[in-house]
Amino acid sequence: MALDAAKKKKITVIGMAVVLVVGAVVGSIVTVRRSRRGKKTAVLATTAVVIIICKYTDFRRVCEETLQKLGIGRIPRELMTVTFSAAVEGIQGAIESSFVVREAAKDPRAAKAVDMCKELLDCSIEDLKRSLDRENVVNLRVWLSGAVTYQETCLDAFENTTGDAGVRMRKLLEVANILTRNSLAMLDGVSILLENSPLRSDPRRVNPNIPGGKTITDTNTILPVPGKNVINGQEVDIQGQQVNIGNGQEAVVPVPRKKTILGVDYKADITIQHQQQQQTYTRAEIEGCLMTKVGIRTNFNWQKEPIVEIKTNEDKKSYPSWADTSRRSLIDADPKTLKPNAVVSQDGSGQFKTIMEAVNTAPQKKPEPFVILIKAGVYKENVLVPRQVNNVVFLGEGPENTKITGNLNYVDGVGTYQTATVAVNGDGFIAKDIWFENTAGPEKHQAVALRVSADMAIFHNCVMDAFQDTLYAHTYRQFYRQCTISGTIDFIFGDAAAVFQDCKLTVKQPMANQQCMVTAQGRKDRHSIGGLVFQGCTVAADPAANPPPKAFLGRPWKEFSRTVFMHSFIDQIIQPEGWSPWTGTFGQSTCYYAEFQNTGPGSNTAQRAKWLGVKRSINPIDAQRFTPGVYIQGDEWIPKSGVPYDSGLMKA
Repeated sequence: MALDAAKKKKITVIGMAVVLVVGAVVGSIVTVRRSRRGKKTAVLATTAVVIIICKYTDFRRVCEETLQKLGIGRIPRELMTVTFSAAVEGIQGAIESSFVVREAAKDPRAAKAVDMCKELLDCSIEDLKRSLDRENVVNLRVWLSGAVTYQETCLDAFENTTGDAGVRMRKLLEVANILTRNSLAMLDGVSILLENSPLRSDPRRVNPNIPGGKTITDTNTILPVPGKNVINGQEVDIQGQQVNIGNGQEAVVPVPRKKTILGVDYKADITIQHQQQQQTYTRAEIEGCLMTKVGIRTNFNWQKEPIVEIKTNEDKKSYPSWADTSRRSLIDADPKTLKPNAVVSQDGSGQFKTIMEAVNTAPQKKPEPFVILIKAGVYKENVLVPRQVNNVVFLGEGPENTKITGNLNYVDGVGTYQTATVAVNGDGFIAKDIWFENTAGPEKHQAVALRVSADMAIFHNCVMDAFQDTLYAHTYRQFYRQCTISGTIDFIFGDAAAVFQDCKLTVKQPMANQQCMVTAQGRKDRHSIGGLVFQGCTVAADPAANPPPKAFLGRPWKEFSRTVFMHSFIDQIIQPEGWSPWTGTFGQSTCYYAEFQNTGPGSNTAQRAKWLGVKRSINPIDAQRFTPGVYIQGDEWIPKSGVPYDSGLMKA
């Protein structure tokens, strides 16, 4: 499906990448090939741009051949819709075709998975589309990471189902998923190119020299066209057949292969690219966005740089409501004197008796906070904060007094994603002084107490209590301070970029023959932002567990799983290996599991798992990259909430 006229006028993710490349470097990195007489110069600018843009993708040939197949125009805005349009159309096509899969599904759980996929894929499309409204490279990475995560969550829903519904859905999404992941990977090339970009500065920025702050509004440069052009003040003739792509390498114009989808032999690309990656690249950098060639290093990494946001009023609309300085004290307010937008009380003293009734009155897409005071009581309900309802604040009267409880679970036929007692989809959410609980019990397996699929979400002095899969930190940026999370198996999991400070991770008594896992991080793509970071936290057994259970810090749920423990107390329940396998050797060479200056009897790393992905002790510079000020750009949105916050490293 073609994008409508209004959307065509907006900036797409790939368009941004191409514009930046063209505007900044087409004159400096496209090889100018002179004739023997030195009078004429020939370059193949279009091919050069394609190669540069596709250089960092995992499906490079798909990227190059798709762009060549669909064509590249001369005006930057003509470049914007190529990969983006193909990805969106692919997802929309999968949604439209999913009814056939559902009708053929004989397993009720598989049929439910198809229905859930429609919701998740709509979110993936929305993440791609809302990238049009954001120009900052770091924010684009957040949305595109979310788009990848939603597609993967759709496919996860088919685990343990019978029939071929899962295989068919995966096939429907195959090309769209590759194109989405390529879109995310392209940002790595853009980030590197921006370091030496000559683009003009924008006075709206705090620091225009920071690469992460560069946007497409910095240039109106257009691509050269065949014929005579002026590049870097030199007249050149665009007609060559080879271009230089750096490091003394020349690339010939790609030749399309025969077995294609959109003109692309994607299966061959995956195999060849994987082999090349094994031979040419080191394991993913800890920053999670760049693969560095052996012997060749780059000086720029986006996560080492402070985040810069454009300070226009329009951009502030996407910030959490509590970022408004006039409402910063909300989180510190006394519930007795606070004037909230809604009050929930079981004794009838408030406007509502259930939390969902209050949530249903919250306005959509408003920049102002909608504060819901939840008075003491046990609320037996499942709560959903919709995606379009931003900036909702839940204030309880203490986690011991205000409790939200449910018991949805996997064994009773509910998919993990939908078992959450409280599910938060709206960005800018805050919760303070509340207990989130799922009482299904260990025999019911996956049973989520809290799922967070919201960007810039904050939880302060909250309790998340269940057994398996307690906290589903699903996607985007999240911050947890002085919270208690308890469970048995994978009780903190998901693909969010989440930082936990001064939190208690409590391992409960499991069922017989069960091993306890604190985390199961689910990063599918090496370019995505996902990772779990624990600073100044405590990992210990539930005092009620007798004998204390044996546990591991985590295991790799997905191939590029990433988890870091820093300045935390690790008790003796953590086994010497520290990290446990998922299945066989899956993820052991591609994960990133790191520890830094932890204490306690379980913190000794001498006998940690001997995997390539396990880093027994990282250096302070690497550790700094995972602090919230850098990793989730927390300085821009967390302090304004009034929640206690350490931007950098914390002392043990």
